Amino acid sequence: MAGLPPLAGVFRVVDLSAGIAGAYSTKVLADAGAEVIVVEPPEGHPLRRRSASGRQTDPDYGGVLFQFLSCSKASVVVDLDVADDVAFVYDLVRGADAVVWCEESTLCRDARLSPERIRSLAPHVTVLAITPFGLDSPWRGRPANEFILQSMSGSAWNHGPSEAAPTMFGGSQGEYGIGIAGAMGLLVSRWRTMRSGEGEIIDLAGLDVLHLTQMLYPVTFLDLTGRSYRGRRVDPIPGVHRTKDNRWVGLWVTTGQQWLDFCVLVGRDDWLEDASLGLMDNRSMRSEELVGAIDEWASERDADEIVELASAFRLPVAEVVNGQTLPKQEQYVDRNWYTKHPRSGVLQPEVWYTLSGGAERVTPLPSPRLGQDTERLRTQALSPLLPVEATPTRSPELPLAGLRVADMTAFWAGPIISHPLALLGADVIHIESAQRPDGIRMAMTRPMTAPGWWESSPFFNGTNTCKRDLTLDLAKPAGREAMLRLIAECDVLVENYSPRVMSQLGLDYETLRAIRPDLIMLRAPGFGTSGPWVNRVAYAPIIDEASGLSWVTGTPEGRPQVVGAASDACGGMHSTVALLLALEHRRRTGRGMLVEAPQIGPALNASAEQVIEFSAHGVVLNRMGNRSWTVAPQGVYRARDRVHSFDGVPPDDWVAISVETDAQWATLCEVIGSAELAEDEALRSVEGRRAHHDRIDAALSAWCAPRSAAQAADLLAVAGVPAAAVIPPHELADVPPAVARGLYETVTHPVVGQLRIVGWPMRSSAGPRRWHRSPAPCLGQDNRDILEGLLGMTSAEVEQLRVDGVIGTEVKVNLGW
Repeated sequence: MAGLPPLAGVFRVVDLSAGIAGAYSTKVLADAGAEVIVVEPPEGHPLRRRSASGRQTDPDYGGVLFQFLSCSKASVVVDLDVADDVAFVYDLVRGADAVVWCEESTLCRDARLSPERIRSLAPHVTVLAITPFGLDSPWRGRPANEFILQSMSGSAWNHGPSEAAPTMFGGSQGEYGIGIAGAMGLLVSRWRTMRSGEGEIIDLAGLDVLHLTQMLYPVTFLDLTGRSYRGRRVDPIPGVHRTKDNRWVGLWVTTGQQWLDFCVLVGRDDWLEDASLGLMDNRSMRSEELVGAIDEWASERDADEIVELASAFRLPVAEVVNGQTLPKQEQYVDRNWYTKHPRSGVLQPEVWYTLSGGAERVTPLPSPRLGQDTERLRTQALSPLLPVEATPTRSPELPLAGLRVADMTAFWAGPIISHPLALLGADVIHIESAQRPDGIRMAMTRPMTAPGWWESSPFFNGTNTCKRDLTLDLAKPAGREAMLRLIAECDVLVENYSPRVMSQLGLDYETLRAIRPDLIMLRAPGFGTSGPWVNRVAYAPIIDEASGLSWVTGTPEGRPQVVGAASDACGGMHSTVALLLALEHRRRTGRGMLVEAPQIGPALNASAEQVIEFSAHGVVLNRMGNRSWTVAPQGVYRARDRVHSFDGVPPDDWVAISVETDAQWATLCEVIGSAELAEDEALRSVEGRRAHHDRIDAALSAWCAPRSAAQAADLLAVAGVPAAAVIPPHELADVPPAVARGLYETVTHPVVGQLRIVGWPMRSSAGPRRWHRSPAPCLGQDNRDILEGLLGMTSAEVEQLRVDGVIGTEVKVNLGW
């Protein structure tokens, strides 16, 4: 089987969905070799009519975003008013291994194609059901899109000045996050089905995905501190700054050392000597002073000069790029990360991973004409492709039990790669050292004078549940030797260090595969393991800026904004999918491989529309605040503030509204009682409403102002208009859909006590019923169990490792580290 894409000939998916999330899920599978059949109504998939630039879409092939998402797929057209067409869909379903279903699809609204009906027709099929709030949610059927889900996920409080409305991030990154979560769910489900012959329903709620990906565990932070993330909305320091040549450059500081280096970079000895500025909170209190000074410094230098200088200091830095400048970046050109659509020649991102070990990349086929495969597939008898064991067994609740993973990752983007594996039963061993623990432990909530302060990071606790922890000082020969013995017992190694680190440690892939020939090693550095940017430091904000996501976030008149943590979380989930594809290739061939999954790759895919629209039409998509490229009206409107405050932060209440259709517009006018707007012919099309957006905003602001955000949102949503209150981070666990689904689970940590942690954003009819079965591990808590129980060392040998400082359970760093 060598030489094939991982899913070629072994996976067939019928796609009934209608939005970006479903289309991206199936694109990910098609890119890996799966056969994907898109079932469309007579008018075609809604994305065929999408044009973010406002340009005419192709009457045969649809808009450029649809074409990007639909390479290598087949298209059939059905009319559910025709009995033969219903039977045709049933035949397709019976011949499939999986079905992608979503609530917004006109096809899926037909009860004859409900998830339950599909499963009754084809018990072997897994149905991925994508909804805003979940199949079992009391809010099922309530209208919502990504803008509304963002408003309920907390991250809007990161964007925009304090006196203005919270600002959602631009583009469609949330949809891509939902899509990659769905692809992951389907790949994991294959493991169950191959053993049992039975499918399942994967209940994927978009809100759950955004609660996981949009902010770094604010509810866990609340439990540890009693405080909220929410405060004054201020620009990060440093952040995004305009340069002498009228470009934008983003700089980022996370560690204390990076702040000191930044002070040297900008020549501010007074900042360097002011110890109070080492804390982010203190810098925020002096935001106006510091940001103004950095703006002045940046305005005297060209963007390229700033990037070169900051890179020399090993500071995280990137130019803020857009759809025109993105494909021209030297790293992306060097690595061939943009390719041409096979029919139109329009530039589009490549897949984000590189496989080896004989696994070939799919050569993409052109996206289909509407219905081009209908007649062919009507006459073709399809049978499921998924191989099932000769003697099926009961579907396991933890399908990845028996898989062992060495997790050499840090911060968030890395640990989240292995986190779903641990939640699904894999033995994930997180490897750090007492001398250099996982850096995200340093984002602690207890002072360094408190016992076990390194266990108080909400971020470490959020992304490492169900894992074991082993400390090894790999700079010592005994530590490296123990690591090599561990590799012999592992199926997978995951790391996201700077590219040079593993070879410096003597843990390069060739060395490790000599010990474990079928090892899968996944490397996930920020910008890849080669190319001009190989040594650049990458955090989520830098990925936002280098991918174009920042360019479209913020107001037109303001500076671009960083999206937040989503590039870490979504990047990590993409790497998990690449890892699952590598495991499938090993299942078929017995061969391990080296996988490269740079963090920038998923972000380039999430910002694809910017590059595609410029390549096709010469249009640069710009930031629009809370407005939209494709729907109108859309905005965030001031509601009546509540009387109470939290954590000293005054009440600040807003309602998000997004009108997607002409019918919703008519309903909106009726709910707010505006005959004037309803009767205006100019407003009966999205183009007209966009042209008169200011006037509409004034009417919506006046209507929302005397009402509470919840009351205004409920009146609109119940009537059928997408709307929601903008939820502050400290209230996320109290959002009714999250409460109803038990999204937040409580664990008891031996040092910091009870913590609520957001669950994994999907439910399976096959389980598990609970995700977080154990808390994140304490530093080195499993040293003895792993070294003695797994590696066979004696108690005396392990004790010697402790005495020699190779292992440890307390951080061995000075307070200024």
